[in-house]
Formats: sequence, C-alpha cells, structure tokens
Amino acid sequence: MLLLFWLSGCPRADEHRVDVDAGLAAPAVADAGPVVTEARVDAWLGWQRALAALPAPGRDGGLDLRQRAREEARLLADAGLTDDEADAIEAVVAAVVAERNVSKLTGADALAQFKAGVQQLAPEQRAKAEAALSDLQAKTTQGSLTAVEAQYGSDAVRVILSREAEVTKTWDALLEARGDKR
Repeated sequence: MLLLFWLSGCPRADEHRVDVDAGLAAPAVADAGPVVTEARVDAWLGWQRALAALPAPGRDGGLDLRQRAREEARLLADAGLTDDEADAIEAVVAAVVAERNVSKLTGADALAQFKAGVQQLAPEQRAKAEAALSDLQAKTTQGSLTAVEAQYGSDAVRVILSREAEVTKTWDALLEARGDKR
C-alpha cells in the first residue's frame, strides 16, 4: 500500500520532458565550436560542386532517387560534413545572400536612378512613383547584415562574405537546380 502511495505521488519520467525547438539561430555543433568556419564553407562549396556534377535523378541514364540519396550522403561524408553542419551553413548562406540581394536592389545607385526617372513622369504618375520611392528608401536599411549577424554571429557572416562571389554563384546554381530561382 505504501508503495502504491509513493508511486502515485512520483511524477512520470515523461512529465518532466520539455521539447524545445532551437532552430538554426546558433549554427554550432554541440561541443564542437562554430559550424561556419572557412574550412567548412570550403567543404560545403566542394560538396555543392560535387552534387551539381551528379546526373539528375531518372533522366537519360540518371540515378534513381535512392541511388541519388546514397550518392549525396557519400559526397557529404567525403566532404567531412554532417547533415546538421551542411544545413547550418546553408541557412547562413541563404540569409547573407538574401540580404546582399536586397541591398543591391535597394541600394543608393538604384535609388538615384529611380529618382531621376521619377522627375520625368507626368504629375499624377510622379505622386505614385514618389510614394514607391519613399517605400524603397525605408527598405534600404534592410540590406544591412546586422540582423543576420545577430542571428548567426558576426564570425559566420564574415566567413561567408570572405567567399561572397563563389558562395553567391553556388547558391544561385543550387536554387536553379531545385527550381526555386525565377
């Protein structure tokens, strides 16, 4: 009877479990330091080049999906990366490239060209264009990498920027291969 009383008062093991989704905000592997290092970005770029060289699945002698998945996993292991590391690097790459693209689209040169074009419009069109220009000017601060640095760390962003041209080219090719680039 005492045992039943004691058991009824003890919490079950699963009552203390708390599920937490940490996301990719801190790209680090437990006890292994930061994921985004120059060596790992180099490995990620090499892995992406190797993936691009694989035949497309199921096309003209291409690999079936299972073969392709096994080959991709082998190439990732050969690059010395885990799935989590590759995903963390990809998250930082995506964020940096996106912000840099926004910066290019809403940068000072684009705004100057837009302002010059606005002056040549008819008055009713000019009012609408000036409102759009105001929106663009408000968004120019979004091209800053401050938010990306706050999320992933300034060291991670610095590493990506050190290889910006190659990383951007690789990212664009990756999106195109996935059918995400329009």
